[in-house]
Amino acid sequence: MYNNNELEKLVIKGSTRFQEVNFNQPRLFQPKLNIIKLKGFQQIVDLIKQQESFSKHNQIPQNNTQKNLPSILVYPPKAELITTSKKEISIRKYSETRVYGRKSFTETAEPHSLERRRIDTKRNKFAIKKALPNKQEEQNMFENPNDFATIVSYSNLLMIIPQEKIVYKAFITKGNNGQLVRQLIKSRSWWILIDSPQNDMNLYWTQLRKQGFYKDLITITGNQSTFTKAQKKQVYDKFKLKLEEEKYSNFVSSNILRVHNHLEGNFQISNKKALYYNMKSYYESIGQDPFKFIPLTFHIQDGIKDPVYQQFEEYARRNNINVWIIKPGEQSNRGNGIEVANSISQVKRLVSYREIHSNGVKKTFIVQQYINKPLLYNKRKFDIRCFMLITCINHQFKAYWYQEGYIRTSCKEFNLDDTDCKYTHLTNDAVQKYSKNYGKYETGNKVSFNDFTKYVQEIYNLNFNNTIEQLKSLCTDIVKASYQHLDPNRHFYTFELFGLDFMIDSDFKPWLIEVNTNPCLETCCPLLTRLINHLVENTIRIAIDPMYPPPSKKKPLPEFKNNFELIFSTPLKEQCGKLPEIQQDDDDLDVDDDN
Repeated sequence: MYNNNELEKLVIKGSTRFQEVNFNQPRLFQPKLNIIKLKGFQQIVDLIKQQESFSKHNQIPQNNTQKNLPSILVYPPKAELITTSKKEISIRKYSETRVYGRKSFTETAEPHSLERRRIDTKRNKFAIKKALPNKQEEQNMFENPNDFATIVSYSNLLMIIPQEKIVYKAFITKGNNGQLVRQLIKSRSWWILIDSPQNDMNLYWTQLRKQGFYKDLITITGNQSTFTKAQKKQVYDKFKLKLEEEKYSNFVSSNILRVHNHLEGNFQISNKKALYYNMKSYYESIGQDPFKFIPLTFHIQDGIKDPVYQQFEEYARRNNINVWIIKPGEQSNRGNGIEVANSISQVKRLVSYREIHSNGVKKTFIVQQYINKPLLYNKRKFDIRCFMLITCINHQFKAYWYQEGYIRTSCKEFNLDDTDCKYTHLTNDAVQKYSKNYGKYETGNKVSFNDFTKYVQEIYNLNFNNTIEQLKSLCTDIVKASYQHLDPNRHFYTFELFGLDFMIDSDFKPWLIEVNTNPCLETCCPLLTRLINHLVENTIRIAIDPMYPPPSKKKPLPEFKNNFELIFSTPLKEQCGKLPEIQQDDDDLDVDDDN
C-alpha cells in the first residue's frame, strides 16, 4: 500500500471511456493529480472535478475519525503510473479496460454517517457497467479484411487469387453523395478514379441504371477445387450458411472484370406497381393475405373506366373509407406526384388525368388505403428507412439486411383534417427539407434506432427490437417474391443497394411502403454522416473487395465491423420460372446522370 502523497503524476493513454459508473458510497477526498494527460477519458476528468467540488462544499472537522473507503484505479491500454518516491510501482499493461476497487486512500468520515457506512460496507461493491467488451468479444466484433473477403468469395463458390501488380478503374457519378463513394474507393490504392466512362472501366457507379452497360459484362471461369471442412465452417460461422456444394472455382484477379451498381430488372421491386404485383402474387402463393403486410392497394390503369377503379369505389363506399394516398404507378421517387385525398370524389378527379410519360408510356396510378392511425413520434408522423444489399455473383443470389437504419420524421403535427399539407403526411427528405420547421425538432429530421427504442419503451412501453425482426422478415419476403425476376439474364457479377421504407400503425404493426433504387446517401446530420459512411464501406467490403482483391504486395485494408446480415441465399437457375405481371420497365432508361 502507498499513501496518496506518493502519487504525483498519472498519465493515461488510450481511447477507452465508461458509459456508467455508480458508487454505493460517497467519496469525500481524491488525491491531487498534478498532471493528467488523456484521450477519450473525459468522464474520469469530470468525476474528479465533481469530487473536488463536493469536498469544498463539505467542510470536514479535524477530529473526525479516519476510515479507508474504496477508490477507483483505472488501467487502460498503455497506462503508466509515475511516482515521486524512490520506489517505482510496476503496473501490468492490459489489453482492455479494467476497473479495480481498492482501499488504498485514506478518507475522512463524518460521525453522523458511521452507521450508514456500516450498512454500505456490507455491500462493498461497485455497480460498474463496462463500456468495452472483453478481448474475445472485440476480436469477434471486427473483421480481418483479407479473411472476410475470402469467406465472402467462398460463399459465392469462388476463390480470387490476387496478382502481384494490378490496377482497377472506377467511374463514379457525383450525385447522391458520389464524393463519399469516390473517397472510399480512392482509399484502396489499387483503384484509380476516372473522370468519364471508359470501355475498360471496372466499376460503373451511377444513380440510375444503365441498361446498355450489361451487354459488356463478362463471365469468368476457373479451375475447380474441393472445399475443405474448415472452409465450409468459416462460411457457416460468419453467415450461418451451410454450403451444400463440394466444389468452388478459383481464378486469378482480372482487370477485365466489370460490374454495375444496379441489378438488371431492379424495377421489379423499385417500381411501385411491379412491387405490388410481385408481393401480392407471393403472399397469395403461400396462402397469406397480402394486405396484412402492404396497405390495401388498387392499380388503376385506365382512369375511371378501369374495372379496378369500379372495385375501388365500391369498396370505399361500402366501408366508408375516405382517406387514400395516390401514387404514380411508375417513374416516381422522392415523393414526386404523391397526393393524399380525403374523399372518393378527389380520388376520382386525380385518376382521371390522362398523361403520357416522356417515354410514351401511359401514366397509371397506385391507390392505397391511407394508414390513418399511424404510430406518432412526439405527435408527428414518421417512417423507417432500412437498407438491403443484393449480390448476384457466380450465379449465387444473396440478400443482406443492414442492421442499422433511421427514423425520418415530419415537420408538422399529424392531422387528418389537413390532407393537403405534405409536411404533415410525406416524410421524404426531398419534401421535408423545404419546410421552415426542417431540423427544428430533430437534426435533419432524423432519429437513430437507439433513441427511438428508448422513446417507444418510455411512451408506449413497447420493444422496438421486436419490430426490427418483423421488418427483417418483410425484407426477406420482398426477396422471395422477386428474386427469380431480378437479373433475368443471369450475369456473372452484379449487385445493388436498396432503401426500404416501412411504417408502424398505432397497434405497433409494421407495413411495407416501398423499395427504392438509388437510396439517398446524402448526410444532412451527424447521425447520417456516421451511418451512411459505414453503410457504403460495408457495401464495398461485401460486393466489390472480394472480386477486386488488392495486389499481393499491397498493405491490406484496416479491420472493420460488418453490419450486414445474410438473410437469403440461393443458386439462380437459367430460367426465371413464372413470368412477372410487369415484364417491361416503364421508367426512362439511360438518362444522362454521368456528372
